[in-house]
Amino acid sequence: MVDDASIFWENVKKEIKLQNTTHEWVAKNSAISFNTFQGWISKSIYPRVNEAIRIAASLNTSVEYLANGAVQDNEKPIEIICQHLPKIQEHLESIKKAVKELQ
Repeated sequence: MVDDASIFWENVKKEIKLQNTTHEWVAKNSAISFNTFQGWISKSIYPRVNEAIRIAASLNTSVEYLANGAVQDNEKPIEIICQHLPKIQEHLESIKKAVKELQ
């Protein structure tokens, strides 16, 4: 059985990958030591509420989404996509550069 904290951290890891960022960046941007952040993940420990809020803010999402995968009613799919557009643009630029280098 998967516990709630595991779901939280799986959603955090999913967002980190989707946004092409790192655990280190999220920890630093959330004002949490990297060792503490990694410890919570490895031991499947929920962060305190204020820390969960900072993690969600760093990932530009909600604590509700991280905790259970639910999108808040006031979030529309287009708004969620727009939140991710800067990272998508970065990915596209990296792909263009790689293709250019291969030619």
